[in-house]
Parts: sequence; C-alpha cells; structure tokens
Amino acid sequence: MKKLLLILACLLPISVVADDHVPVEPIISAIYECTLNEGVSVDDVVAFGSGAVKKFASKNELAMNSYLWEAVAVNEPYNEADVRWVNYYPTWTDYYATGAVFANKGSNLVSKFNELLSCEKPVIMAAQNLMSDLVVAQQKPFVGSVCNLNEGKSMQDAMMASSQLIGLMNESTDANVGGSILTPAFGITGFDYVATFYGEIKDMATLMDSVRDRSLATALAKADFQPAATCVNDLHMSHLMVHQGQ
Repeated sequence: MKKLLLILACLLPISVVADDHVPVEPIISAIYECTLNEGVSVDDVVAFGSGAVKKFASKNELAMNSYLWEAVAVNEPYNEADVRWVNYYPTWTDYYATGAVFANKGSNLVSKFNELLSCEKPVIMAAQNLMSDLVVAQQKPFVGSVCNLNEGKSMQDAMMASSQLIGLMNESTDANVGGSILTPAFGITGFDYVATFYGEIKDMATLMDSVRDRSLATALAKADFQPAATCVNDLHMSHLMVHQGQ
C-alpha cells in the first residue's frame, strides 16, 4: 500500500528560508502506518507514548520527538491506517543511535508497542519546517495536502508557494498556523509532495472556517496567490507524545 510521507528533503538540492529569513534544515522522520489492535484506543496509544516512551527517551537522552497522527478524514489510498506513529530525529546519526538504544535497552517497550498496534515497516524520510517556529501543542489538527506539481512548476516553486500560503492564512485570519513541505523518498510514488498545515484547535478551526465562508479565497485572490500544484486534502489529529526540544 502507498504511504503518506513527509519529505526526505535532505536528499534534494533545495533549501528553505523561514519567515524570518533563517535557513531551516531538514530533519529525519520515520512514519509507521498502523491499525489499532482489538480493544485498544487512540488514548491508550497516546498514554503509552507520552508515558513510558517519553520517560525512556528522557532517561537515555535520545534526540527524538514522537507524535501520533489519528486519521480523521483521509482519502484513498491512505485511509486504511487508523493512526500513524511518527518519529523525528535531527540527523541520521541520531536516527541510528536511537535505534541502537531501543534495541539494547527497550525490548519491553517494543513488545508493548506491538501489543497496541499492528504496523507496516516504517518509511524513512525527512521533514522541513517552512516557518521559523514549530507550533507545539498536545493536540493539533493536521492537514496533509497530497499534491502534484502543475505543469512547468518545480519543488522550489512549491516550497515558496506553501510558505506564502501560510503567511496569507495567518495574516487574513489572525491565526497561528505552521507548516512543512514533504516529498516522497523511499518506497512510494504517485505524488510529488505533501504540504502540511497545523496549529492549535482554535487556530485551525478559524482557518477552516475561513475556507468555509470563502474569506480565505477572497484574501488569496486579492494577493494574486498562484498555486504551484493540484492537491487533495486529508485531515488528522496530531497528538504530541515525546518532545525533546529539537
């Protein structure tokens, strides 16, 4: 089955500049597409991640962050997974070092993970933030726009357009919405990239209401915003489990 990915931008000859003109480096990500085992709820998985896994990561000083993306409204062929367990690492060195620590000391956590979830093998990638600061919240709606570039457009065009779009979203709604650009690397074809938009519930509700009442469309037209791609939107609820500050 095809998988919904974040970018492996570290493999691409593309750089991104945040909204305060500071270059943003890509980070490594591993995404597990999972179904909940019988009798297991999303809350059970989040409690495990924000409890035992967070404690283990802190004790062993692991450079990692972990989120659970709960599928809300997802298009085919990405709609089979109940949740996506997503780990982020600043570098490939951190990715391999963390894996070694879990292999040597975390077998009980791996066993508990498998009791809760049935997952496919992870897809490895990197995520590149488009804004200067991440929006950090225990829960935040997360829109993934699965996109194919329009004729004549490049990934650099897509990154610039997504960054401009986030700026116009926040300016026109007075919300605080962040975003990333995601491009497929290993094990998937069929789209060019995924643009993500996320924020606290109140801000994302404000944003989605601006789509509903067409005020965002009016603001985009006024700014002569030109999209770089044709996209299909999916919605998740992102649950923060481990945040080590990267």
